[in-house]
Amino acid sequence: MAVYTPEKPLTAAEITGPGAWWCSGCGDFGVTAAFKDVLVTLVNELGVPLERVFVMSGIGCSSKEPEMLRLNAYHGQHGRSIPVAMGVALANPNLVVVDFGGDGDSYAIGMEHFVHACIKNVNMTLIVMNNQVYGLTRGQASPTGHLGLKTSSTPEGKKVRPVNPLKLAIAAGAAFVGRGVSWKKKELAELMLRAIQTKGFSLLDVFSPCVTYHREPGYRGSGAIVDWYRLNYVLDIQEAWREMRDQVFSEEERAHLPSDYDPTSPDAALYALRLIEEAAKMGREVTGLLLVNESAPTLEEALGVSPERAPALADISVEGNLERYRKLLAELR
Repeated sequence: MAVYTPEKPLTAAEITGPGAWWCSGCGDFGVTAAFKDVLVTLVNELGVPLERVFVMSGIGCSSKEPEMLRLNAYHGQHGRSIPVAMGVALANPNLVVVDFGGDGDSYAIGMEHFVHACIKNVNMTLIVMNNQVYGLTRGQASPTGHLGLKTSSTPEGKKVRPVNPLKLAIAAGAAFVGRGVSWKKKELAELMLRAIQTKGFSLLDVFSPCVTYHREPGYRGSGAIVDWYRLNYVLDIQEAWREMRDQVFSEEERAHLPSDYDPTSPDAALYALRLIEEAAKMGREVTGLLLVNESAPTLEEALGVSPERAPALADISVEGNLERYRKLLAELR
């Protein structure tokens, strides 16, 4: 177990793994770079021992993230990493639990787990690399693919409206809801750190462009597809707040609104949902920090679990609990 001090701090090189087979220019590299900065901050500035950080992943391009890092990790089944992460977080609240998913991984086969993790408010962070396609299986449209997106599975353009994970997370009661972009490392790292530090379930959706299979008319390739996102798709929440107030809010409402969007406001959930809806009418998706609400109890708190009473450290031997077992069986008879 390495001990890091101001004289010998953790470096990015020490947590860099053997690497994944991502395509050159893949947005997932940006996610990794941001997360490594977060790990260095957690260890060197906030005093979190590296061995207390546990990352999960399922199946897909995004799920190769643990291979990019040197730390405790679990690589599970497609769409099933969330319940494992929930179990780890409940079993040992001393851990910092971060699950890396993809838009097909977390919002399709893993959707049931995603929604219930929000509802139960497990103290964990889900970081989803969202690129609108199934990159691992040659680019079929994913649940988040926008209307009209042409892929191998939607050659005439996607005709079913996309899943909006931000709306789902807000409605289901997540404590933190935000969206970053992979090409802005500093801002993405700040969102990651805020998500990890929030008490309760945190969703950080990240637009992480697939440079091989996500193609738009006039935009193809690593630099071009990022330009498409920047110019045609993303809309920062603060920009949306300033530019769309007239369309979203009544004159009476606008008289009481602050000049800047406040994700900690008691009305942030309603404001965010309305801004998301208005942006969608223009074919845009909102990014930034939408919601932070730590008022609801976490699942750990509801069950009486704490770092001091971690189930992973409990004595579960028959001998140590025989009298309790006998009493329980007697009550059930």
